[in-house]
Amino acid sequence: MKLAIAIFLALVSPALAARADEIQFTNGDKLTGKIVKLDAGKLTIDTKVAGKVDVNWPDIATMSSDQPVTVVLSDGRTVTDTLGPSEPGQVTAGGETIVLANTAKLNPEPVRFHGRALVAARWDRGNTVGSNVDATIDAIRRSEVDRITLGAGYSAAESMDADGTGQHASKSKGFGFGQYDYFFQPKTYGYGNLRAEKDRFADLNLRLTTGLGVGYQWIETETNKFNTEAGLSYVSEHLHGSADNNFLAARLAWNWDWTFYPELTFFQYTVWYPSLYHFTKDQLIQTQTGLRYKIWGDFFGESKILWTWDSNPAQGKKQADLSYIIGIGYGF
Repeated sequence: MKLAIAIFLALVSPALAARADEIQFTNGDKLTGKIVKLDAGKLTIDTKVAGKVDVNWPDIATMSSDQPVTVVLSDGRTVTDTLGPSEPGQVTAGGETIVLANTAKLNPEPVRFHGRALVAARWDRGNTVGSNVDATIDAIRRSEVDRITLGAGYSAAESMDADGTGQHASKSKGFGFGQYDYFFQPKTYGYGNLRAEKDRFADLNLRLTTGLGVGYQWIETETNKFNTEAGLSYVSEHLHGSADNNFLAARLAWNWDWTFYPELTFFQYTVWYPSLYHFTKDQLIQTQTGLRYKIWGDFFGESKILWTWDSNPAQGKKQADLSYIIGIGYGF
């Protein structure tokens, strides 16, 4: 019996050892390992000798796999099957020939929300003078054709009004927003958004901003994401002790996340609402600028500056609010 088992293992072991995905390059070289994914023009292969290796997609002539691979084509169609070698620039999958140049992704991540929750210390200089604690959460769901962005935040502390009254009060400041993007082309999308916010010390009972527009995703890789947007928004401000302020505005925005060093990301988000009727009277600018750095596992640190400028604030309030925030968060 032992002899039979030994003979069986001797026969099947070479076949098992030979099971691996194979990449054939345009220069004739070959690489074996496990196909991990294709994203942003880079194919990731997990090799036994060198670990995970990224190679340029245009340098690949054909390939094969011993396990099913999910192929996402440029037209949005998906094929899941083992890959077979074919003529240069092609592979076979699911009984058809697939042109590599028409392939957008391999083994894409499941479509789900990714985001961050942050708890931070904050120092305010503007309509509020004091220190407090912030809690924010944001999440993004990105598929091949659309993107959903959600976020919310709240601040609470004992702070002093900047008007010099010397009275302390419990601060109440919060916001919530949502945006839906639909991609007509790989980089061009239309959007609709809604943002609500309140700030007791700025005498802002509620600012509601709704808008529609178009955007362009200039860069979208794992280490660099940059997009710009332009559209129309309606800004409705309900103020305490002052007349409400409502106006139709243009909306110009950009969002930039750049991991310029391993585990260190610079980010800059700006949105500008200039009134279409009273350009010099009604303008609103909101910016976030900072650094995000990994601490351990899914925990990260974040240091940022928030600057808001409202050209027509509530009576007796300042136009600018500036906040410095240092916090610790968890990514999910």
